Amino acid sequence: MKRILISSTDVMMYLFLLPHVKYLVNNNYYVDVACSSADEYKSEDYKKTICDQLPENSKYFHISSERSPYSKGNIEGYKELQSIIEVGSYDLVWTNEPVMGVITRLAANKFRKNGLKVLYLAHGYHFFKGAPIMNWIYYPVEKLCSYMTDLMVMINREDFAFTKKHFHNPVLHIDGIGFDLSKYHNVSVEVNSKRKEIGVNPDDILVLSAGELMTRKNHEVMIEAISVVNNPKIKYVICGIGDRLKFLEDLAKKLNISDNVKFIGLRYDIPELLKVSDIFAHPSKREGLGIAPLEAMASGLPIVTSNIQGIKDYSVNGVTGFSLDPNDINGFSSAIRKLVDDPILRKKIGNHNIGAVKKWSIENSTIQVKNIIQDFIG
Repeated sequence: MKRILISSTDVMMYLFLLPHVKYLVNNNYYVDVACSSADEYKSEDYKKTICDQLPENSKYFHISSERSPYSKGNIEGYKELQSIIEVGSYDLVWTNEPVMGVITRLAANKFRKNGLKVLYLAHGYHFFKGAPIMNWIYYPVEKLCSYMTDLMVMINREDFAFTKKHFHNPVLHIDGIGFDLSKYHNVSVEVNSKRKEIGVNPDDILVLSAGELMTRKNHEVMIEAISVVNNPKIKYVICGIGDRLKFLEDLAKKLNISDNVKFIGLRYDIPELLKVSDIFAHPSKREGLGIAPLEAMASGLPIVTSNIQGIKDYSVNGVTGFSLDPNDINGFSSAIRKLVDDPILRKKIGNHNIGAVKKWSIENSTIQVKNIIQDFIG
């Protein structure tokens, strides 16, 4: 039985990777996981949830590293990973995310001479066409680490093309890391009651966003676009936590639309919230793929998104909704206005999206990843 170690943050493991662990175990692989904690989610205790869901023979290792590349804990995390890999006698180390990806590949490198294979799944490069100049500081780091990687896997077409052109090692593409479509198709919710819970009236137009309150999620562009539309019936509801909360609240207040913009924090009822919404907005400046708009598509909503990196793999202007430059406030306001004014268009696009999103299902992704690993290590 081939042995695999998967490394990531605990939130990445919880949200995306556990189904892959289970699928690989069910296909006769032995799989352990090594997770660092994402500071902003420590109160969620993802470690316990992950351990409860891991297959019986899989081990969980806590790693001291952090998301910040400047954390001293990353040195300790490197040492811990090296010890885990040495004792575990793994055939494959599969690592994810920028910081954990660097630390893991450094820790695993000396074992490659003994036959260990290293797979890096990039969930979206920080550097991409149109990215800020400062983001390109990650490029030489990834370039260096590519020499410690036997196979790279990309979840969007732009990163795949870039890797193929600029890096030396083999690269493959998969259709995202997958999500459970059935959670969004088979939702039972009392619409008016759920809307009342978040302060939205039955006859309001509910525009929903879900994502951390951070600069790259770009929520402020949508707040400004809602202000331009100037329709008191529009309620813009944002799910998520982060250090931009006060900034965004102050912006809504400055634009005199505080009554139209609601921040409802970290939520575990996203399928229900999507089911009672009319439009989904995602103006992000950077995404590896962007799972939230795909979930909205599975719920039958039109999506209004930025046209960057991974999002443009599935968000098609005029087909799935509207796809715009992330700084185009007038474009976003025009898109929202069109969808608000035309419920038939919303329904038509939403029905299309339910079918279009199927290729990004967890069933498809787990099979793709398993086939890659099977071809790679047997």
